[in-house]
Amino acid sequence: MTINLYTSQETKKLDSLAIRRQKVPAYTLMERASEFSFNVLLNNWPNTKKVFVFCGNGNNAGDGYLIAHLAKEIGLESFIIQASPSNKISGASKKAFELATASKVKKISISGFKKKSLRDSVIVDALLGTGINGTVRSRISKLILEINKKSKNTPVLSVDIPSGICANRGIGLGAHIQADVTATFIGRKRGCFTSIGRTASGNVVFDDLGISSSTKNQIKTNCHLLDMEKNLPKLKNRKGDAHKGDFGHVLVIGGDKGFGGAAILASKAAVFSGSGLVSLATRSIHVEAALSSCPELMVTGIESGQDLEALLTKSTVVVIGPGLGQSAWSEQMLQRTFMEAKSRNLPVVLDADGLNLLSKLKFSTGTPKKMVSTPHPGEAARLLNKEVSEIQKDRFKSVIGLEKKLGSVCVLKGSGSLVCYKKGGEQEIGVCGAGNTGMAKGGMGDVLAGLIGSFISQGLSLVEATETAVDLHSKAADIGSLELGMTITPTDVIRNIRYFLR
Repeated sequence: MTINLYTSQETKKLDSLAIRRQKVPAYTLMERASEFSFNVLLNNWPNTKKVFVFCGNGNNAGDGYLIAHLAKEIGLESFIIQASPSNKISGASKKAFELATASKVKKISISGFKKKSLRDSVIVDALLGTGINGTVRSRISKLILEINKKSKNTPVLSVDIPSGICANRGIGLGAHIQADVTATFIGRKRGCFTSIGRTASGNVVFDDLGISSSTKNQIKTNCHLLDMEKNLPKLKNRKGDAHKGDFGHVLVIGGDKGFGGAAILASKAAVFSGSGLVSLATRSIHVEAALSSCPELMVTGIESGQDLEALLTKSTVVVIGPGLGQSAWSEQMLQRTFMEAKSRNLPVVLDADGLNLLSKLKFSTGTPKKMVSTPHPGEAARLLNKEVSEIQKDRFKSVIGLEKKLGSVCVLKGSGSLVCYKKGGEQEIGVCGAGNTGMAKGGMGDVLAGLIGSFISQGLSLVEATETAVDLHSKAADIGSLELGMTITPTDVIRNIRYFLR
């Protein structure tokens, strides 16, 4: 089942439709949201004795007031810290505030909060919801900074989205909450799954609050979470009389002088993820090392573009870029690959220095029609002639810009990698919910490029191969981090890819 992700505007429409079509009052939705959030709190921290709820003045605050009320009802010490005067509260939130007041939930100031012992406590962040677009105001910023200071020793639950995080882009809008868990509802907010929002949200737990499928189907979104399980059966279901020719021939091109390891890693990823045949075209000085590292490879020393021709005619997909460099040799490799790919409609996975060359060279033949490009933010910035900060400011906009410019399936790597492609004439974006900071080291992207090429060689479409590879690659790294922490290497990821596929 596809898990959709929504912008704040789309979520608001879902909310309105539920109220109008399903006849669910706004206050009832607020009650459901608070009950779900409070259950998340108890499930994660069952020994909680005190709950400190920080409330703003919107619907998010209403959820907070009801959480404070529920905590009081079951005998916990319950406190409210308000960011706005009580007379600023209106609508369903006012009703929630009055209930919390009637149940004798204590209202304390920020100075009072600072004096409290936080032993066996949970802080609930209900300051700002999904509607914020501008910079967080000074008054709220001070509360956020105080919460973050205490969060080193006290867990924080954010309601719907961490305050200060943009629901649409995932960036921080000034000060923002660092949550341990985010209880989100109605629709998963895409900003919780990429950029700063991914880290700030902690573990994201979701409930649709009883909104029906027919209501959800009324709101179209172009964003979803990646799920490797969707296409893995297509890889696993092999006929009993299959042979190596049935599973494609991946050609990896790369490894200029001094960069042999990257191309070897990409090749090994293709070998160990099921490709029938894998060839490596690299500088002659790397042939011995490649065969020693992986004897399953067919390695050829290449010194000119002309040397590539025989290999290109035999391959079913080309992965070019890992360790390619930006020398005259590198340019020849890319030029010859593009010429052959255009004439034979050959799929190409373009990575690393292949992308850097693409950003500075002009190709008379144009780019291949079947292409997957996998830039990190720096490479994306060069391709779009922007600063890295601008790429990261709106990763969704950036990946759409890459897809438009390159005419390929595009992966914008980073925290919450994005996969963008055309679907029915419009851009669709898949977001990777897996991965960890241990992946921030050389060679990880090379493994991903080889994995995408492998899945294409085994019969998946460019989109299927890319989405499956991105998700599987990150989940394999997550398994590795459980054992090895931040010392995980690309080789460890290749090993874990094999376990997943098994």
